[in-house]
Amino acid sequence: MMNLAKKAKKALDNVICSSCYALKGFYQMPNVAQALQAKANFITDSIKQDGGDSFVKEMVRQIRAKYYNKKGEKKQLKNCNTDLFRVHDSGDLFSPKYIDCWFRICSELPDIRFWFPTREYVRQDQMPHLQKLALLKNVCLKPSAIEVDEPAPEVEGLDAGTAVYSSEEKAIADDHYICPATIHAHRMTKAEWKAVDKKERARLSSCAGNACKLCFIKGCQKKIAYMAH
Repeated sequence: MMNLAKKAKKALDNVICSSCYALKGFYQMPNVAQALQAKANFITDSIKQDGGDSFVKEMVRQIRAKYYNKKGEKKQLKNCNTDLFRVHDSGDLFSPKYIDCWFRICSELPDIRFWFPTREYVRQDQMPHLQKLALLKNVCLKPSAIEVDEPAPEVEGLDAGTAVYSSEEKAIADDHYICPATIHAHRMTKAEWKAVDKKERARLSSCAGNACKLCFIKGCQKKIAYMAH
């Protein structure tokens, strides 16, 4: 029985989600968890009550308020590229109706490029809806690997996938482009990384700080490796 438990733990430890950043830090604070749950409730209630209309309307309103001025022109923001929008920092496209909501949101905002990481491709009933969303010219829908050191998945109708690797050599051998925002911390010990100035750490671990937009490029066929750290 003990051997089975050890094997199960080892298998789970290799699953990327087992070391997700959403399992630690601010995400675990009660007020943050409550706020995230309230948002999730709003989405699911909207889908049940009005087919997602109120959710779509609110998301479009908030993005427009953040990204555009009163004249309808894109804002120039210090810490936000108003040409790009990453969808979810700790979630996924959990249902066909939810995917349809995002199809509507992205269609309303054609001059913003949306990036969706997803593992929902593993559910075959989701695929037609994911492929429909991926048809939009301003959507980059990238399938994510399930386990560490597993090559990025190749899924018909979606963009090139992403993976998490424990070594640069293996990522390169598997023909992946290494994400520059993850390479700096990977090459340092935890103590060395912590010793780097806080603002510099933020710059080095950001897309903008590394002048990279590859995850947002529609039709990109280059697999991307995020380095474990």
